[in-house]
Amino acid sequence: MTARPSVHELWPDLPEPVRERLLAYGHKYWQQVYEDVALQNQDWIPLRSPVATHAAYAEMNRVTEVVSRLVLEACRRRARTAGELRRVLGVPDGRIQLLDESEPLTGRLINAIRSDLLLERGVPRMVECNVESALGGVLDADGVIQRWMDVYVDEPMFTAMGAAAPPSAIDARFDAIRADVGPGKTTAMLFTAGGGYPGADRPNYMINRLAPFADRGRELGVDLIVYPVEWVELDDQKRLKAGDRTLDAVWRMFVPPFVNDSPGMEAVRVANAAGTFQMYLPTAVWLLSNKAIFGWLWEDLDLLTEEDAEVVRATIPRTWVYGPELRQRAIDEREQLVLKPTDDYGGRGVFIGPLTSPEEWLTALDTADGPHIIQELIEADPLTMQFLKPETGDVVETDVSYCLATYLFDRIPAGVFSRFSPPGAGGVVNLTQGALTGGLLLVNDLEA
Repeated sequence: MTARPSVHELWPDLPEPVRERLLAYGHKYWQQVYEDVALQNQDWIPLRSPVATHAAYAEMNRVTEVVSRLVLEACRRRARTAGELRRVLGVPDGRIQLLDESEPLTGRLINAIRSDLLLERGVPRMVECNVESALGGVLDADGVIQRWMDVYVDEPMFTAMGAAAPPSAIDARFDAIRADVGPGKTTAMLFTAGGGYPGADRPNYMINRLAPFADRGRELGVDLIVYPVEWVELDDQKRLKAGDRTLDAVWRMFVPPFVNDSPGMEAVRVANAAGTFQMYLPTAVWLLSNKAIFGWLWEDLDLLTEEDAEVVRATIPRTWVYGPELRQRAIDEREQLVLKPTDDYGGRGVFIGPLTSPEEWLTALDTADGPHIIQELIEADPLTMQFLKPETGDVVETDVSYCLATYLFDRIPAGVFSRFSPPGAGGVVNLTQGALTGGLLLVNDLEA
């Protein structure tokens, strides 16, 4: 097989003057860079973004593109429609709101992808392939790295290294939305006030905060309105109204199994049944995020080309759909396994074997509500990161857990969302559980 580029964080390999300069900029400009970034944890601020080569970024995108295609193909081997796939996956009827059970499993369903990658000895290992229109992190991933680049713009040392941000995930998503719903359509980005995004419980704050984002959408041909789903109404023709605007399309930024009932949500259901708007994307995409599909990919190895099979073996942790026949194995191999619900998100219900006591692990296995997987534990490379404690000015350098998320919109790679644990934490790396965020700084191969 052709040797693939190493994917690892470059901080330990950077020349000392470069590291010193990066941290100097971090100390001076961290407030500017992290202004209004959505962090649940405000106790620590990272002083830089993780660093990787342009070749490493290309390799992560290659893996993301191949796996997203294989996920769709695995589903199509087992089902023709969303309804058939729901039943095969064991997802209860009615759990996924707005689901059209007759929706065919076409390539449109992998229009928006975010892969969650852990790095293991320089190899990207994909622990989740998120397939959703409501992919999180785009705004802050773009914003943080672009503000760092604004700070670095006149630094010759960084220019000589080819320092750059990944292409804009914001712009790529708007391009994908415009291509999907068509030009000249009034489109609402519907978010839920009950969501976990910081500030979402204050709808007017969110509308104002995202006004520049909506302006950028209009520059790119998407007539965008930011609006809470709870406020949506119907007109007498069963068309959706956002204030005085009639909606042609909805960009769904709420997760279909986890949105609370409201008059606005009922209006969306009625209009959806009447077919009076186009949705980006149909809620059938949520089915393709189901973690059981990674188990299918391992089951289907003999059906894949050798090149595709090698991607599965090299990058996807060994995954099994959990059942009673695997109970003893899961008990015996606890320290090498992770237990996850197949149909949830945000790190909820995840148990990491070596961080869970035998008693808690056994309880988790025997009380698991709904389908679960057990997955090979990745021995992930740590991230050496420097953190500032704003309250005291203290700086700590420590090794933390981290995850890199690469985006594909309409098959086009754009943006990287990095998440890492704050000092003293570990385990699941998720913003709702206190993780911090940054973009990814790309540089040329250091040897070159």
